Amino acid sequence: MRPTPTRFRDPRTNESEPMRLFRLVHRLPPPGEELVWRFRDTLYDGDPLADAWVADREFSPALARRALDEGIDAIDAPANLRALFAELDRRPPWLDDGRLALATDTALRVGLDGARVLSCVCLTGGYRSAAANKPLTFTGALEAMAPRRLAETSKFVVDVYESDTLDRASPGFAAAVRVRLMHAMVRARIASDSKWRSDAWGLPINQADMLATNLLFSAVFVFGLRMLGHVITRAEADALVHLWRYVGHLMGVRDELLPKDFREACELVHVSGSCQPPGDDDARRLAAALLAVPPKPDHPRPLVAIDRAWRVAFSRLALGTAAADELGLPRVPRALVLPHVAQNLAVEAVRLAWPRATPAIRRRRSTLVRRFVTENLEGRLPDYVPHVE
Repeated sequence: MRPTPTRFRDPRTNESEPMRLFRLVHRLPPPGEELVWRFRDTLYDGDPLADAWVADREFSPALARRALDEGIDAIDAPANLRALFAELDRRPPWLDDGRLALATDTALRVGLDGARVLSCVCLTGGYRSAAANKPLTFTGALEAMAPRRLAETSKFVVDVYESDTLDRASPGFAAAVRVRLMHAMVRARIASDSKWRSDAWGLPINQADMLATNLLFSAVFVFGLRMLGHVITRAEADALVHLWRYVGHLMGVRDELLPKDFREACELVHVSGSCQPPGDDDARRLAAALLAVPPKPDHPRPLVAIDRAWRVAFSRLALGTAAADELGLPRVPRALVLPHVAQNLAVEAVRLAWPRATPAIRRRRSTLVRRFVTENLEGRLPDYVPHVE
């Protein structure tokens, strides 16, 4: 058995004050071995099915795209590609279409606040781990690639949320599979790089880090929305975790690692947040590059400055002072977020008092999201091809 990479911090002895408070607020017990192993013992684990296809002598991204578009039985596919799609085409027995539909409906209802949470909380918070973000640093051009990374991630998330139950022909299904294959290509390239320190960081894009990322898009997404004044019920929170459980399954995360409901996801968020190493210069560069991305490509400079201050305030509110300082985020008053929270609470009061207003709110907000994503993509759809220097 290989020794644990030096990046790992035991969450039972490395609990920070914010993580302790998080555990107490959510009435979580101290983490046991069953939770800890998911992040400690999977740091060298990749995605066997996708990795085998990428390593296949007949590997071809074009052939994989044809399998996605036409179906695996419509092409003359190598055995490794057939094995991968045998898993992808099989809907898990635990999958609940009702929960998937509730999750996508909830996500579309919050509109652009979903993108704000994605940027200020999920991605910025994820960059805090000096080890988990190392594959990004190996791609090079951290600052130059930040706008494109954010635009493509936003497009991926919107494709997922606009796919209702993520059926086989949906754009969300295809996007999840294409990201999975991109991860496998990145993993193969970086793992063979002599600069990659496996004893310190484990395998690039390993199971533990994929699980941590999945939690950012599910449970942490819920926390961020609630901070902004959105009312997310327990059923809706469970549904969002269920949706991302299936997305995680499609992206190659092992089923036994993924949380089954919101409470289990909260337990895993606590363990994940407590077992990561602190941020380093790469983490600060990534956070600064993300913060420098304007809300729109042609936004006037004064509005860019206002938006930047608001995003910093929200990141500081969500991540806490210590984490924000560690990432080098500027000091701004967190109260800048309060008018936005008050506005959301007012809209939520109307929605809850008059449920028939919900569809109109969702349509209006989802239209704004599609426009935002389209503008930031600047006419270039994601190609899901890794850039590795």
